[in-house]
Amino acid sequence: MKTSKVFAAAVAALTVASGILSSAAPVAADSVSDAKSAISANKSKSAQILAQIEAANSKVIALDAKVSAKNNEISAAQTKISDTQDNIDGLKTKIDKQQKEIAARKQVMAQQLVSLQKQAGSSVTGNVYVDFMLKSDNLSDMIARGVAVNKLNQANKDAMDDVKSAQAKMSDLKDQQEKALSTLESTKDKLESDKTSLVSLSKSAKKETKNLQDILKANKSLLGNLQDKFNKATAAADKAAADKKAAAAAAKSAKTVQLSASVSASGAAGGSYSSSGNTYPWGQCTWYAKQRSGWAGNGWGNGAQWGASAAAQGFTVNHTPAAGSLVVFGAGQMVGNWQADPAYGHVAYVESVSGDSITISQGGMGFGNPAGPNTQTISGAGNFSYVHPK
Repeated sequence: MKTSKVFAAAVAALTVASGILSSAAPVAADSVSDAKSAISANKSKSAQILAQIEAANSKVIALDAKVSAKNNEISAAQTKISDTQDNIDGLKTKIDKQQKEIAARKQVMAQQLVSLQKQAGSSVTGNVYVDFMLKSDNLSDMIARGVAVNKLNQANKDAMDDVKSAQAKMSDLKDQQEKALSTLESTKDKLESDKTSLVSLSKSAKKETKNLQDILKANKSLLGNLQDKFNKATAAADKAAADKKAAAAAAKSAKTVQLSASVSASGAAGGSYSSSGNTYPWGQCTWYAKQRSGWAGNGWGNGAQWGASAAAQGFTVNHTPAAGSLVVFGAGQMVGNWQADPAYGHVAYVESVSGDSITISQGGMGFGNPAGPNTQTISGAGNFSYVHPK
């Protein structure tokens, strides 16, 4: 009869464990894996964007340097243009002066002719110089007049030649300066055109940099969202694994404790209950309670029977927990997160009390250490019976 009860308890425990394990909702591993892949891809993309931004910035810097150089060249060309224009203006002034000198020289020559005409009197030949010669008083006077006329003519000719030569040179210089000015202006126009192109390229490069920075910002935001999803997925997976492990442990504990309680009852029924030593079967909850307390009696039966047995021997039994007392769990009563055997109950030693909670140590074949101690803290302390030492 007891064997059938033990088997039934085992089946019940396995059924409970199966129900607990199947109720744990698993988190798909793909969600964590996908989040990792997405984060990795996003970081790779961010690195590529940063490289592109660096290249674009280098391009902007190079273009700005070229624009600056063009500005210097334009400034130098403008200085040369100004200097050349000043030279041209100076040459114009000199040419004007030479023209005035030519006009003055012509005026002097005209006055000389008038003077000679006055001296020659009425014209005979129609040539002032010839008439001037014919009016000589004698040969010596004629020779003297001839020398004077020749000197005068040569002086006027030399003066006119010098002035005209200077004027020609000035004109040539002016032409050269005007050609140089035209060349400089063309050079300046070309520099201005080059600068305009460079400024346009620089603006395009800066715009490209701004677009890349906007993309990087959006990518960083996406990375933050992906990281948040990854953290949540990881936390959910960890929680699911922990819940599954806890459910498995609870199922195993319920199964083994129920089986140990059954075996304990079976052993207790056939064991020797003397008044000395520990006569309970080793590894059972009753054996540990006797061993830990040192004052519990032999022959008190199954765990659920200890309250009545102790009271019959004069021990105080009530619902007041106290450190050093024994706590008795009735048949099928919950021991925290697992259930005592529905036929034989359970007994444990109270290590400490904190408000409505008690910390107990216990033994049993369902625990990793059958001989104990196996510690557990449970609430609802007033729901249990306690056997106090004398």
